[in-house]
Amino acid sequence: MANDIQFSSVCGIDIAKSVMQVYKISSDGVVSNKAVKRADFLNEFRNIPPALIGMEACGGSQHWARELQSLGHTVRLMPPKLVKPYVTGLKNDKNDARGIYTALVMGVREVPVKSAAIRDLALLQTMRAKRQREKVAKINHIRGILTEYGLVMGKSLNAFLAKARPLIVELKERADVSPYIVSELLALFQEVKEAMEKIKELETNIDSIAKTLKQYDLFRSAPGVGSITAATMLVLLCNPAVFKNGREFAAYIGLAPKSTGSGGKNVVTHIPKKYECNNEVRALLVQCAHAICRGKHKSDWVSSILARKPKKVAVIAVANKLARQLWIMAKKGEKFERRLVLAAV
Repeated sequence: MANDIQFSSVCGIDIAKSVMQVYKISSDGVVSNKAVKRADFLNEFRNIPPALIGMEACGGSQHWARELQSLGHTVRLMPPKLVKPYVTGLKNDKNDARGIYTALVMGVREVPVKSAAIRDLALLQTMRAKRQREKVAKINHIRGILTEYGLVMGKSLNAFLAKARPLIVELKERADVSPYIVSELLALFQEVKEAMEKIKELETNIDSIAKTLKQYDLFRSAPGVGSITAATMLVLLCNPAVFKNGREFAAYIGLAPKSTGSGGKNVVTHIPKKYECNNEVRALLVQCAHAICRGKHKSDWVSSILARKPKKVAVIAVANKLARQLWIMAKKGEKFERRLVLAAV
């Protein structure tokens, strides 16, 4: 890497719970690949000239990145999926550390190092997403059990909250139903109510942290973007320079179609499957796009694409445009400009 001549050394580090493997090449060409105990890890980089350090973005990497940055070093985190092709030989710590170094030198895309506030915001969002999944699982569990007794309700959450408890109470009056089943269903229903209250509390806490960050108001100025989406963008775009442009950001989320081909012939296919992209973030932006499409004062471009394309295709196109605009807003530090996101392709 041409810009690395300013560093005293370039390191690839394979972090773990107890032992860190450090592959280092100094500016004078000396190569070392040694294991360092966790207690001695920071001392290895203390009181030495600034170094360029690469690590995989995995558990604990954000903590070590901030610690190393406080010592004056430059740290670049990289997605493990993109590092893996550079690991050669048998699976061991030495080869992993050397592969991380190679990926660093080859300029693999970075994962931003989060500040303390962004870290807390990201973790609260993870907790909220986990509780959301648990809530949905319990609701579906209750629905499935009631169906076994011939009791059904509407698909919406409001229908569940309105009908579930009365239907469970109805089971009490049936002679062919064990009281243990009724007791367990009532307990599950109470857990769903508690989970919803906890999710609301988490959303309040997320909003309170997000409001302390300067870009929060920028993202909220975009159409269709609510507090949760804005907080998510604060985490994803804490360093927008990680993405070359807005299209790369949209593709990372999963809002750009894939392409395949060989021999000079490329074919554009479909957007990625949910397990091939950041599906939770994509779902948020798609909801924002639905809100834009339902708005009374739609732009000419939105109205045009809704008229020309099937509804689902049009919504993805609007979400793609919105993702690009959010990247521009984070990059330039400017509020939403209607003309940019709604300009015709």
